[in-house]
Amino acid sequence: MASFDPLLRRRSLLAALATAALPLGSLAQNAWPDRAIKLIVPFPPGGSTDVAGRVLGLAMQSRMDGQPLVIDNRAGAAGAIGTDAVAKATADGYTLGVGGVGSMVTLKLLGRKLPYDAEKDLAVVGHMGSLGLAIGVRSSLAVRNLQELIAYAKAHPGKISYGSSGNGSPGHLGYEYLKSQTGMDGTHIPYRGDAPLVTDVLGGQVDVGVLTGSGAVAQARNSNLRLLAVTSSKRFAQLPDVPTVAESGVAGFDATIWNVLIAPDGTTAPVIARLNAALVAAMDDKAVLAQFDSQGLIPTKMTPRETADFIRREREKWDKVVRAANLQLTD
Repeated sequence: MASFDPLLRRRSLLAALATAALPLGSLAQNAWPDRAIKLIVPFPPGGSTDVAGRVLGLAMQSRMDGQPLVIDNRAGAAGAIGTDAVAKATADGYTLGVGGVGSMVTLKLLGRKLPYDAEKDLAVVGHMGSLGLAIGVRSSLAVRNLQELIAYAKAHPGKISYGSSGNGSPGHLGYEYLKSQTGMDGTHIPYRGDAPLVTDVLGGQVDVGVLTGSGAVAQARNSNLRLLAVTSSKRFAQLPDVPTVAESGVAGFDATIWNVLIAPDGTTAPVIARLNAALVAAMDDKAVLAQFDSQGLIPTKMTPRETADFIRREREKWDKVVRAANLQLTD
């Protein structure tokens, strides 16, 4: 017959009482995830943000006990509607979102009234990759590289016009950033996307076009459009002969459309850590890398802390650009 140990019995009883005292939320988190996870993409299907969310979400599933990440597209207000839905969701790890440079940083800097505070209402999980822009000019303009464009704009103040996909868009801000770094000139003309912008660059109505990566790749063989540089820190895989702005003489220049994985503030640290590990591992998936290459996306691995620091640096950088150019959006 086994001997009776009062001390062992007391310890067992205390352990049982401690477990019983745990809130139901803590027990639920221990079992996380036990159902599908919703990933809110704040843009329509088909764009680079949607592609990044779907590709990474699919690759993360095998690392999340096989639970699916279901895409929920909630477009509108330059990403603010979908981001607000994440901010107001229950912080249980079952609602995530894709936060972008606009909804996380620049919309607020540009004066847009937002229903959420990105710094207080959202938890950052990790980086989801970035997409550079491309600077192209009409072939009839007498410049063959970025340094010649900078020199031409300085020598002809008030004569150069440049177009982007809209006021406050990444292309608009990216070119203003270039102006602030070089002292060059240029008058902004907003468009509704790459297609009408390219049409007017080719037709000579505007001198310079700041295109999205996919828009530039689509025009790579158009002899009437000369691509001078890409704004990311690395060259596009599909445009290996087009140098970066930094390689073209503007040291340290980096302006991209980036995405980060976000969750409602209050999501527990263990859940954030597991999501980050799944996201980072997905960046090594061959299928993910192939899809990113096809879209011009640059995979980026970061911890939650590194991602938060990255966003802070982006906020500081774009705040200076917005203030220098006196840019504001109106609701």
